[in-house]
Amino acid sequence: MNVTAVERRHELSDFLRTRRAKIVPSDVGLADGARRRTPGLRREEVALLANIGTTWYTRLEQGLPINVSADVLAAISRALRLTSEERRHLYLLAELPLTIAAQEDERVSELVLRVLDALEPSPAYVRGRRWDVLAYNRSADALADFSSQTGLGRNIVWRLFRDEKSQCRYGDLQCIMRRCVANFRTVAAKYPSDPAFTELIEDLRANSPDFKQLWAEHDVLGSTEGLKRFLHPELGELILDYTGFEIPGDGDMRMVVMTAQPGSESERKLRLLAPAAAV
Repeated sequence: MNVTAVERRHELSDFLRTRRAKIVPSDVGLADGARRRTPGLRREEVALLANIGTTWYTRLEQGLPINVSADVLAAISRALRLTSEERRHLYLLAELPLTIAAQEDERVSELVLRVLDALEPSPAYVRGRRWDVLAYNRSADALADFSSQTGLGRNIVWRLFRDEKSQCRYGDLQCIMRRCVANFRTVAAKYPSDPAFTELIEDLRANSPDFKQLWAEHDVLGSTEGLKRFLHPELGELILDYTGFEIPGDGDMRMVVMTAQPGSESERKLRLLAPAAAV
């Protein structure tokens, strides 16, 4: 056993112990009791709340070399009332991938909406876990025509493979399609139990030969930055840099921002996309 593994188990032990000490027993339906010598929950109480064996949990918290599953970590996370950041940290210490439960609703905060507006004239939008466009600024709408669509028409992947009007706005379409599917597969793998992903993927496989072929290749790609070439119906070609920024919290919400090379023709055209927003 190498030193790094031992140190990681000790850190996992400390993390569990300190989280346990922060919980007030009455907050989880347990009696505080007058005989408690230390604050927080006892190990056997954590085990009870997580529906796991006390001996097994004790060995885990003591930093002993035992195997732990993602389901057990999820149960411990609930028992200890971990925040999303604490839960991610727990999985990291246990060296397990974090499979995220899909939230019922994805909401964009007022602060993020203000950031979108402040980024004018750079097109910017917020993309949800399933790549639905949740919010956008006026420049992004002028570039991609989000406001004319509803339902699946607001989904980036669906638009790229099923909507001819959207396809006409992209240069290098085949390259963008390939990159999109590889990015999307990476995110979808985190939500194996989310029917929204399954429905979208099956719809695209059934109705888009391009998507079906690319999906079968099983390429994966993390969040990237790069160039995209857009073909605007009035302004013509715009070559824009794009990058995605993670929005804090559960899920995979990203803010995608597009900018042009300073002094370029594309920068000049950006200022013409939504003139009222640039004032």
